[in-house]
Amino acid sequence: MEPIIRFENVHFTYPEGEREILCGIDLEIDEGSFVAVLGHNGSGKSTLAKHMNAILVPTEGRVLVAGLDTADEDKLLELRRTVGMVFQNPDNQIVANVVEDDVAFAPENLGVPPKEIRERVDAALKQVGMYDFRMHAPHLLSGGQKQRVAIAGVIAMQPRVLVLDEPTAMLDPQGRREVVQTVTALCREKGMTVVLITHHMEECIGADRLIVMSNGSIVADGSPQAVFSQVELMEREGLDVPETTRVLHELGLPTDALDPETCAERIAARLR
Repeated sequence: MEPIIRFENVHFTYPEGEREILCGIDLEIDEGSFVAVLGHNGSGKSTLAKHMNAILVPTEGRVLVAGLDTADEDKLLELRRTVGMVFQNPDNQIVANVVEDDVAFAPENLGVPPKEIRERVDAALKQVGMYDFRMHAPHLLSGGQKQRVAIAGVIAMQPRVLVLDEPTAMLDPQGRREVVQTVTALCREKGMTVVLITHHMEECIGADRLIVMSNGSIVADGSPQAVFSQVELMEREGLDVPETTRVLHELGLPTDALDPETCAERIAARLR
């Protein structure tokens, strides 16, 4: 099956900058997968995300989304219907005074018929667990609830891919859990491709695939278990690994356990 997103030797330098931000990225993302991209500020992960729906286009190389070249301006509307973006600050994406009106905004601009808009809005709010808040004022919601409304506004456009650029950066731990649970369910239950950009290690544990970026390059790529087991690499990059992984590493045991139960089983087996 053809990947939904493909990067081919992508280089990128901002017009006003001298340092290359993406340094020859080759990457394929399968449809229906949940991919987390982890890295510190300045690693290039947000720049990578913005190439996925042509907010940025490569200085060199190309990005294909469902076969569409992101540099083809004639395909821009179709491309942005395919890939929806959610950003750090939900207040910057909320445009209406009532939750359901905000979620309806993008489909209305796309010329979706009113009856279908109603169906899409209700379905999107139910998918993110915010249907009961549909008549609320967005500014009265918590940070996590606002971000779920922002996600609903994107999925009401019915994209095949949802890219979230550090959507939990401004949220408290409860809000972060709400958002990660929401996007995980969209992938697992609805088959939506999810790309989550983050610098929070714990948000990557439930992903199918974890990509670690550093200085514009991919330095690790695999399952979360496989990537987190590279403890020395993660330490060099100044990134955390799960406590279970660290304990097993220090004991000299296989580090493929991310949950406490499996970790305890590994330790008990060694003691026996």
